[in-house]
Amino acid sequence: MNIPFKILSINIILVFLLSGCQPEMPVTSLITVDVESFSVPVNKNLYGLTIEEINHAVDGGIYAEMIQNRSFEDGVPPLNCPYDASRNVLTTPNGWSIPFMRSDSVPGWKRISTGTYIYPDTKELINDKNRRSLLVSASVTPESGRGGVIATGYNGLSIRKGEKYDLSLYMKGATMTPKTINVALSDSTAETALSEVFKISTVFGWRKYQHTFTATENTDNAVLTITSDSSAVFWLDVVSLFPQKTWNDRPNGLRPDLMEKVASLNPQFIRFPGGSFVEGYTAGTYPIWRETVGAVSERKHFWNIWAYGSTNGMGYHEYLQMCEDLKAEPLYVINSGVTSQSRRPRYEDITAMNKLVQDALDAIAYANAPVDSAFGAMRAKQGHPEPFNLKYVEIGSENYGQEYSKRFELFKKAINETYPEITVIKSSLIAGQNRTEWTDYHFYSGEDFLIANHNRYETGQYLRRFPAVFIGEFSMGDASLQGTLRAAIGEACFLVGIENSPEVVKRLAYAPVLGNVDYEFQRYPALSFNSHQVVGSPSFYMMQMFANNRGDELLKTEVDTYSRPQVTFGRASIELFDNSYDFENVRIDDKPVTEGTVKSGGWQVDNGKLIPVPNRWNYLLMGDSTAHDYTLSMRVRRTKGSGQIQLRVRDNGKAGEANDHIALSIAPGSCELYRQAGAVRDTLSAPRIHSFESNRWYDIKIVCKDENISCYVDDTQIYKVELPPLPSLVSVATMDKEANVILLKVVNTTQHEEKTELNIKGVSIKNDAEVIQLTGEPLGRNTFTEPEKIVPVQKSISFSLGGPMVYSFPPNSITIMKLHID
Repeated sequence: MNIPFKILSINIILVFLLSGCQPEMPVTSLITVDVESFSVPVNKNLYGLTIEEINHAVDGGIYAEMIQNRSFEDGVPPLNCPYDASRNVLTTPNGWSIPFMRSDSVPGWKRISTGTYIYPDTKELINDKNRRSLLVSASVTPESGRGGVIATGYNGLSIRKGEKYDLSLYMKGATMTPKTINVALSDSTAETALSEVFKISTVFGWRKYQHTFTATENTDNAVLTITSDSSAVFWLDVVSLFPQKTWNDRPNGLRPDLMEKVASLNPQFIRFPGGSFVEGYTAGTYPIWRETVGAVSERKHFWNIWAYGSTNGMGYHEYLQMCEDLKAEPLYVINSGVTSQSRRPRYEDITAMNKLVQDALDAIAYANAPVDSAFGAMRAKQGHPEPFNLKYVEIGSENYGQEYSKRFELFKKAINETYPEITVIKSSLIAGQNRTEWTDYHFYSGEDFLIANHNRYETGQYLRRFPAVFIGEFSMGDASLQGTLRAAIGEACFLVGIENSPEVVKRLAYAPVLGNVDYEFQRYPALSFNSHQVVGSPSFYMMQMFANNRGDELLKTEVDTYSRPQVTFGRASIELFDNSYDFENVRIDDKPVTEGTVKSGGWQVDNGKLIPVPNRWNYLLMGDSTAHDYTLSMRVRRTKGSGQIQLRVRDNGKAGEANDHIALSIAPGSCELYRQAGAVRDTLSAPRIHSFESNRWYDIKIVCKDENISCYVDDTQIYKVELPPLPSLVSVATMDKEANVILLKVVNTTQHEEKTELNIKGVSIKNDAEVIQLTGEPLGRNTFTEPEKIVPVQKSISFSLGGPMVYSFPPNSITIMKLHID
């Protein structure tokens, strides 16, 4: 169809005229930074990392050892932990189960031919610290050609042509007649050598052998072959292969590519070696510093709490050395005499705590004592005569309660008396303690919680009579969002509030930092890696942006932006911690509950009356997973005991493991309304003293209306709370005095562009600014195939002349704007 040129021209003119008449999008937010107002110093030491043996972050991660299970200790069960072969689990003395393996398993190793027999031997040992060696019996025939074993490492050895790799191993022959054993780097089939062949002539007795290989090819799937061309029987132990190129060229060192990424986060402190790893689950399954120093052949190996073997090759000394190389303060976490309390804990006899307390004092002495002391000389023997100057220790990790408090006091008293300069950190709030002491809080929580709590510790939100806050572990807790841009958005909002609260929050450590993708993640890390690649998550780049743009003075910043209500939804439920309650007339919106879904334990439901099966832990889901406004009501009677009950509403469709709900907890003498968001239990209003007598019926009602939650007991309102809203923008500003720059951090939590006026009071700002920005698809992740899908972008911008400073922050974005003072 032909359109006349004149008509086409008129249409084009009309388009331009109409588009010119369209009104400009209005400003929707205002950020005001008052440079002349009162300012406080920035907490320069705020950001750090928790480096824990989790996700194979250390063995198979930053520890550069390439051989998995080098001492063949995997498969040795901890003391008093029997193995159940039908389920492949260990059971602790207190009845908690942890995945394990058959005693004849040799992970990381396999035989090279069917004529070879391998078995962990508990009798032929190189020392009394090593509990197993590997017996190799190779029956060589013309058909097989050779026999022996292959070490596959952590899913393949990554080697590079021309680079050198240091081998050491212990070997013992079975006879007085020497046998020739060939050791080489080979391809994944073990057929083609990728290095020269190191030949060993066996002797009848243990001997240590060492050799340096030079790789002849590049591959990420090499293996170490230990073979014989004739029939032979021999034993192996502590088979180690290290690249000569380690981070900072340290012996027994660290993997360079991973450590360079860690260093780029500019951590001011490192909390180590955990975490739950420090807690353990029974005797002998947590690190004791003296068992992790010295010769690697004598270090304590144990099956750790994350269900794999720990060599402790990266021990106390190596951690201190790593902190020194990073120019980061070491923060050492010590087992408190209480194992993990979420795993049926073991409590060290309070009368036998002297040994653990003395171990803590000795650990500090090893780090700090002069070289002419016993522990200083011990440190010097490991190559570090100068003290490490340890200043911070934490007692326990996620331990709590009266038994923990008693043990904490023993540590604190002894450490303060001997080393008054040491800051002793507790892992939970202890009533009546000095408010200047640091208390460790862990925040693994969901997106809405992190955004809504952006002002959690600001003046007026956090009572100054509470202890100083140390956040020892922090990251997104919602598994569906971990590793995405939305995770980084939520985390950034929380961090903006932390930066605005330098007097309250003393330190914050991101965790977990590292995770090997060839093994199942326990928690999603900032850095994912395999044997030869590493990729940073959006959260990694967010932390990099925040840690490297700190400023000197915190400026008063006000944000005027739309806040949307935080309206939760989801089912109602009841959870019992013992079977000491009766229920009647259970109703939702005044309709009797006649059925429910059991998540754990057992119930009988009969026309609104719930009857628990005796001696079972019970958790009953009721109602609609999409419900929003509703009333849960019931009659409750405690029949015996002192156990608590939780009446839950609005689980956000994430019942059970996801742990996202609002609950009224009723215990003898008190009740509490709180939000469970991931691993964070957040009190929504102060607990109330309330007498709940046994054998008396109480009418309980929880009313959900929009963002409001109200609770009633016998028609008396005891709680009414409003969930905090979700702001569109959050922001913090600091002054970099040397550069004469205002560093403005802005997080846009919305799915749309947020046009914002920037009002900088007290100084004149140049027209040009620099921007560092992280944005992209909300659920986007970086992968090995797309490692830079979501990474920071730097650019220069110019504001319009003659008018207000206006900038449109992209949806789902984290922005650092450098405003130069004129």
